[in-house]
Amino acid sequence: MMIFFDVDGTLVDHKSAEREAALAFQKEYREVFPETPDGFVNRWQTVAEKHVRRYLARELSFQGQRRARLQELFSHHTALSDSEADEMFHKYLRQYEESWRLYPDVMPCLNTFSRQKLGIISNGDSKQQRQKLETLGIAQYFSTVVVSGDIGIAKPDPLIFHAACKAAGCSPNECLFIGNDLDIDAKGSISAGLRGIWLNRDGHKQQEGIPAISSLEELKEIIELHNHRG
Repeated sequence: MMIFFDVDGTLVDHKSAEREAALAFQKEYREVFPETPDGFVNRWQTVAEKHVRRYLARELSFQGQRRARLQELFSHHTALSDSEADEMFHKYLRQYEESWRLYPDVMPCLNTFSRQKLGIISNGDSKQQRQKLETLGIAQYFSTVVVSGDIGIAKPDPLIFHAACKAAGCSPNECLFIGNDLDIDAKGSISAGLRGIWLNRDGHKQQEGIPAISSLEELKEIIELHNHRG
């Protein structure tokens, strides 16, 4: 059996890194963004999600979505040129990269399954997502890594899941996928024929018919249950 993982929100605590970097950015430009820290972080995340969706839909390049985020954030104050947006985003990016952390349950999980075939299926920029795995010291655990930036197809499109299964030399029904997003990860992988598991870290209401865990510590038990039923 092949076990695939999502990256952000599953292995890497993207939201905490994003928050730390956004707060540092607000502090540098406090005259432009006088709102409360929580208010600014919420606005940053809303704008980021909007333009990342545009990137995943191939409406913008990866660099283009970065520019669009800052140009929208500063639109009430000034019109940023592309070069100005690039320079400002680089300041945010440095802090974001320095703030990357694994969730505490990640290393115990990877060590538990180190003898299994493990892989990654992630939305995002190919270089950045692989950089996260390398920087955080876990790249060696994964024999197959497929990122939407590699193939121009993003989750929940079944084609990215099928591409990853093919790269791993497995059929979808031989593969398990764990991700933190109910629709994109869990439902998307199940629709593609994989055995999807929802990593419900935030304690959302459970969904009937969707296997769920609240921590990667529970993965061994649920896999054993799947194998028993299978």
